[in-house]
Amino acid sequence: MHTIAPSWLPSRFLPRASTAAALVPLSHRRHYACQIHHPTKLGQLRAKLRAFGQGHIELDLCHSPGLALLTLSNPTKHNALTGKMMAELADCVDLLEEATRDSTSPAGHSASVSTMAHGNTTSVLPELHPDSCLVLKSKGTILQKLDQQHLLALQGLVGIIVTGAQQKSYCAGLDLSAAKTTLLTPAAGAEMSALMVSTLTRFMRLPVLTIAAIEKAAIGGGAEMTTFCDHRCLAEKAKVQFVQTQMGVVTGWGGASRLLGIVPRSQALRLLASAEPIKGGQEALDSGFAQVVSPAGEAVQAATEYMQQYVWEIRPTAEDHDGDQSPGARRCIAAVRAMKKIVSFGLDHDRIERVSELEKDLFKQLWGGPDNLARVEAASSKKK
Repeated sequence: MHTIAPSWLPSRFLPRASTAAALVPLSHRRHYACQIHHPTKLGQLRAKLRAFGQGHIELDLCHSPGLALLTLSNPTKHNALTGKMMAELADCVDLLEEATRDSTSPAGHSASVSTMAHGNTTSVLPELHPDSCLVLKSKGTILQKLDQQHLLALQGLVGIIVTGAQQKSYCAGLDLSAAKTTLLTPAAGAEMSALMVSTLTRFMRLPVLTIAAIEKAAIGGGAEMTTFCDHRCLAEKAKVQFVQTQMGVVTGWGGASRLLGIVPRSQALRLLASAEPIKGGQEALDSGFAQVVSPAGEAVQAATEYMQQYVWEIRPTAEDHDGDQSPGARRCIAAVRAMKKIVSFGLDHDRIERVSELEKDLFKQLWGGPDNLARVEAASSKKK
């Protein structure tokens, strides 16, 4: 019997040979190639989106030994993403890709560290885009430049904690106030979707472990922003909710395809189609969506403690001054990163990429349509 594909399914979504993305040059950075959108096109989209909205992305390189803290900062809008923040998130991935490339073998990692220790950093870590406003920090202090200490911290990176600023919310998705005049058309939505899917896919494939530390709410696109991490920590009374159907659209940042790798199919369908929230506490643990829960206001602390298992063979205690002192032998960075790479590429990339492309295609059809615009207007009016 021959199986006939549905007539509505574009040919690019049909089964084919593996299309695992490859690194290709874009200026002096590396980017994962996209089946539809050439990296040069993605660079143009990033430049275009950079001009829209406020807020910023922060990366604290020395949050804890071996761990960085990435903060989505737009607190007056519950840390919703603007075009500017999307561009900076892509800038951040550029930085992390360059800092961790060739680092999954002891020889490669040692060579990178040795190169920087002798002051030759230009070949290891290129400068950020001149228009980037990505905020780099060290233990909460803003850095004016990257010196050898901080470059070495990047080379020793094992994990990244992702959270929202000021414990307002993790992320409220797209900042609609910044999007109303610029992004609410099918064409603009398709461009935004292309960049975000590319950025989050690249982030997910970094050879470092990641955890989302979620306070209060992760809504819509914010819920999608929890799915690119390896682990999730939900604070008490926090919730993660895919409200896309309530807004007349589907997931546009690749969240549905990634959610299928986190929870069973039937559960993913229920969460996506009904907009039922995932709540913090035992429910989040039982579902497998979260690996850690914490009291309200302590998600970052709990996530940091959880991630220390990947840094130290013996976890730090309170007597170790919050982890600033070595509690014991440190794990082999190259080995931990190599394990992450194995697990990452053990996923069915062909399936994920086909589903992700279908998400983008359907998102473009619905985004900026009459139903979506009416629901956006209703949501905006409700907030006034």
